[in-house]
Amino acid sequence: MDAKAYAEHRGVSKAMVTKYLQNGFIPSAKQIGRKWYIDEEKADIELNASLGRDYSKEPKIKPSEYIDKSQKTPLPSLAANRAIKEMYAARISKLEFEERSKKLVPLDQLKLELSKLHLSVRDNLRTIPDRIAPIVAAETDPARIHSIISSEIRDCLEGLKTIDIS
Repeated sequence: MDAKAYAEHRGVSKAMVTKYLQNGFIPSAKQIGRKWYIDEEKADIELNASLGRDYSKEPKIKPSEYIDKSQKTPLPSLAANRAIKEMYAARISKLEFEERSKKLVPLDQLKLELSKLHLSVRDNLRTIPDRIAPIVAAETDPARIHSIISSEIRDCLEGLKTIDIS
C-alpha cells in the first residue's frame, strides 16, 4: 500500500503519513524512488508504538461514515448559522445608524441631488454669454475683457455654495 492509501486507512492526511515516514516512525516502510511502500499491519503496530498510543481497543471510525452524504453540500452547524445571522444583523444595524446620522444616504436620493446640482451649474454657465456679451462688445482692452469673463464665471461658481444638498 502507498502513503496515500495508508493515510486513508489511518484517517489522517497524506502529509502526516509522509512526516511519520521521514521521522522514522514506520521503520518497516520501504521507499523505492519517490514512492513509499507500506505493510499496513506492521506499520500500524510500529506507528502506535512510536506514538505511544494503543488504538487496538478503539473502533476505527472513518470520516466518510459520519458525513451526511444525502446533502449536495455540507450544512453549517447551528452555531455557525447563528454567528452568520448575528454578523448580518450587526451590519444592518450599522447601516441604519449611519443613515439616521446622515453619514449614509440612499443612492436614488444622491442621484437626484447631483442631477439638481448639475442642472444648476449648466444653466448658470449657459447664461454667461447672454449676460456679458453687450459689456464685452463695448470693451477694447483685452485685460478688461478677461477680467469681466473671469469675474462672471467666479460669480456663477460661487453661487453653487448656496445650493443645499443635505
